[in-house]
Amino acid sequence: MNPSVDFVQLVIFRGAQNRMRWVRALRTTANYYGWLENFPEWFPEPAYYENGRPLYYEPHFPGRGKPRGSKPRRICRAKSSHGNPARLTNQFQISNSCRTIDLAELAYFTKGDWHWMEDLSGKRLSRDHWHQLYLAGGDRRRAGLVSV
Repeated sequence: MNPSVDFVQLVIFRGAQNRMRWVRALRTTANYYGWLENFPEWFPEPAYYENGRPLYYEPHFPGRGKPRGSKPRRICRAKSSHGNPARLTNQFQISNSCRTIDLAELAYFTKGDWHWMEDLSGKRLSRDHWHQLYLAGGDRRRAGLVSV
């Protein structure tokens, strides 16, 4: 498994001073849920060139482990919110700077058949609940959103 090929990092929101909030998932997961179609993929800038080859420095991704400054979250295609059913639950990482509105936007643009996704605290919210959060906070995108 090659982390640079198998995983994709997508920009959910880019704020002041080019700071960004992101989601990192397996490329197959991001493709299945339609995230690759709705969110731009982040690519690092080359640190320098050696013999004409670009070399990169990625401080957020130590080896094959989870990215620094991130939290694991899950999305599931099972109707029951109990447990993590095999082959129906997918895990992804979100940056520590993600807010509820960022996850609501991710959920709103998620395609396919899914029933719940975890919020910032790990609580499992239904697809309908996420859509309502996004619609309530969509016009105040930069103002933030407090979960109900």
